[in-house]
Amino acid sequence: MFVMGAEIPVVLDRSSRVPLATQIAGGIRGLISVGRLAPGQALPSTRSLAQRLSVARGTVVGAYDQLVSESYLVSTPGGATRVHPGAQRVVAVRGGGGRDGQSVILRGGVADGGREQVAPSDGGVRGESRSWVDATIDDSSWREAWRRAATSQGPSSGSASPGLVMMREAVAEHLQEMRSMAVDPERILITAGAREGLMLVLAAQGAPTVAVESPGYPGLHRVLDRLGTGVVPVRSDAEGIVPQELPDHVDAVLVTPNHVFPAGGAMPAPRRMDLLAHAGQEEILVIEDDLDADYRHVGPPLPTLWDLAPDQVIHLGTFNQVLTPEVRIGYLIAPPAWSGQLRSTQRDLGLGASAITQRAVATFLESGGLRRRIIRRRRDILRRREVIAEVLSVPVMLTSGAHAVISVEHAGVAREVVAACAGMGVDVQDLSHYWGRDVAEPGVVVNYVQCGEDELREVLRVLAACIGE
Repeated sequence: MFVMGAEIPVVLDRSSRVPLATQIAGGIRGLISVGRLAPGQALPSTRSLAQRLSVARGTVVGAYDQLVSESYLVSTPGGATRVHPGAQRVVAVRGGGGRDGQSVILRGGVADGGREQVAPSDGGVRGESRSWVDATIDDSSWREAWRRAATSQGPSSGSASPGLVMMREAVAEHLQEMRSMAVDPERILITAGAREGLMLVLAAQGAPTVAVESPGYPGLHRVLDRLGTGVVPVRSDAEGIVPQELPDHVDAVLVTPNHVFPAGGAMPAPRRMDLLAHAGQEEILVIEDDLDADYRHVGPPLPTLWDLAPDQVIHLGTFNQVLTPEVRIGYLIAPPAWSGQLRSTQRDLGLGASAITQRAVATFLESGGLRRRIIRRRRDILRRREVIAEVLSVPVMLTSGAHAVISVEHAGVAREVVAACAGMGVDVQDLSHYWGRDVAEPGVVVNYVQCGEDELREVLRVLAACIGE
């Protein structure tokens, strides 16, 4: 249904499982991206827009609040809600897959209240994230999916296909329901996980030079090292990679915008658009690793870089974290200009997940099993979050993944706490360890992914004693 809301055209699909507030936010976000809503332009009041769209006022309030948190909008108490005053259109000029439309770049900082803190993705001494995964899945629909896959006589994907049609369609539906991403199944390639997806992109590019976040999530960086890829570290701060320092001689940039490592901040909208603008101007491919996005448990998921510039971004996703690493299945969303090259490269290298795995996971997705599992996991994480808040009185950053950053007075205290905890058999990490220098907001990183709630309480008591609470 197409409706008008005080010069704001919004499409609402009331048959969709996507919440109406999410649809409204997505519609306004898109209008800002193409310049239909100008910088500083006032939006209708929540009551007025709710009446025009025939939705509850709280639904519009939720949509506005989300866009304020992303810095697309600014809100003044007692005044109108307006488009961020620093919004301006920029044209992505990437060759071969350049976008004919426009995107938006936001400058001038994040609106008050728009900053969010997200826990970093590690607490182990080696700097590697330990995902919240089970070796086994105790779910009858999971077992039934594998029984059906094992006895099915459906077509095989082999190594010559980007994936079974049923799997690509199931992934597209899953992304629509869980992330509000409208993805054409034809743009999806099925892989054995994010690392294989990155290998596929590198092979298709042919000896590229890749810019990476410094510091950044080490998992995919090791793929670059193993393949001998030319790597150019680019400074990263609490909001992610600094676009102004992106060199013009690189072919691609690899980023984890939904879980910046290690400081923990999800990349805000101004930084996202700045990155896309710089990359577009220099014809640099953006490779987006969707790290930990499924385990964001405070607030709705942030829009992906692919959502903002689908012809400029290759999106890497995996189910190995939300299911089990033993499944070895993931996906890649490719711009049209890249699809043919990626498919032929995948065929030549014999990459991809097995047909039986694809049939089983597709069936599990279609049954709603993965959606239920993710929701349960988010609830588990929220319960542990409450335990942390109950035991510790110091500030804790904790909104995504199963990891927490506990603020301390200064870097020296962090080092003392890590040493004291180690002496008591509790393994935590100094936040500055990942940066190679002291950080502005020193802290201690705790990964509580593998322990039960009772164990977590004991660990936190030890930590509290070491901090001196």
